[in-house]
Amino acid sequence: MSNSPRTAAAQASLAVAQDFIQSVEAKDLDAVSRTLTVDARQLFMHSRRTKTSDGVAAIIAGRTKGFCVADVQGKSEILAYTNALFEKFTPLVWRDHEWTVTQNGEEVFFHGQGDMIVARTGRTYKNNYVTRFDIEEGKIVRMAEYADAFMYAGLRVRPNGAEFRALLRAVKRMASFGHCASRAR
Repeated sequence: MSNSPRTAAAQASLAVAQDFIQSVEAKDLDAVSRTLTVDARQLFMHSRRTKTSDGVAAIIAGRTKGFCVADVQGKSEILAYTNALFEKFTPLVWRDHEWTVTQNGEEVFFHGQGDMIVARTGRTYKNNYVTRFDIEEGKIVRMAEYADAFMYAGLRVRPNGAEFRALLRAVKRMASFGHCASRAR
């Protein structure tokens, strides 16, 4: 993996992932929509390893899997989840962006620190994130977002319908001894 993409495919994939992050920060749902395939999937993986460079490296290398707490399925559900973020946080920003791209451009990793305020309460929210983007034919097909899920839960922000369904999917898998498999297709 490299922090500086070497191929045209890697450059294109990096641009798609960066467009996604910038569109979320700008709270532009139409722009977010343009980055996703219809059957895109977004997994939320609990991990406290996102706070150190060794932990981030372990996630990128696949040595740390995280614990799946939500499974958002399909573009419309991802957009509903994302729209809820727009309403919950102001601003909705990540600081200190770091990007890693595989040589072939199929995987892009984003690392940043959230610098957000809960709109309803004014409470500060500063979680650390690593997001893995799987890109095919210029669109995001899958995202696995690693962060401290308990920190997010501690904000006591009410989940919308899409979030609730995603949480239930993860609970159902846990109950049946399955998992979200952030690397499996």
